[in-house]
Amino acid sequence: MAFRSVFDVGTLRNEFDIAGISLQFIPQVWKHVRQNPSSNLDEVPSLPTAAYLILRTKFKAMTSSLSSAADSKDRLTTKLLIRLQNGSLVEAVVMRYDTRLGKYAGKPRPGGQRSTLCISSQVGCKMACKFCATGTMGFKNNLSCGEIIEQLVHAFQFSDIRNIVFMGMGEPLNNYTAVVEAIKIMTGPPFQLSPRRITVSTVGWNNTLHQQVP
Repeated sequence: MAFRSVFDVGTLRNEFDIAGISLQFIPQVWKHVRQNPSSNLDEVPSLPTAAYLILRTKFKAMTSSLSSAADSKDRLTTKLLIRLQNGSLVEAVVMRYDTRLGKYAGKPRPGGQRSTLCISSQVGCKMACKFCATGTMGFKNNLSCGEIIEQLVHAFQFSDIRNIVFMGMGEPLNNYTAVVEAIKIMTGPPFQLSPRRITVSTVGWNNTLHQQVP
């Protein structure tokens, strides 16, 4: 039996509901995994006994693993190759920049170092855009909400991520439900990313995206 990611929020919420476990414990589980991605779920503190049983038998802290990480020569970019539970590989890229570089009105610019994560939503893509190498793969499968969030967890090992761009492998709107669920997790505890710092890059358009993720 394949284990589900603890970040597959719909499945985890359903299992907790059936067992009568308060959903307020879910962010607590996520916080532990965010801070300790290689830990065992039995190590999450202060959960009901029934929650440990569910987590132990049906979920994993991380269903994916980091296959490789390659830095650019200037070390401003790190390309992550992530192996999914089914053996497929997806890419995520950490991009670093310093807002203090250059001048503003003749004075030093304010700010500091920022990091953006370019994230994937699918294995392959069926859109076949001429400018995109992923299109040559054809479409393989959608990523689950958990597999999208796990890219962020892996990336936090390399940099404090401030911004997200869905510009990796796949067309985000062809995996709409998982992408929306992932964005909602990113903007809530424990990640608390600003919605204004999340960009969904698409070759199409769906007006309901702004309704569900304002």
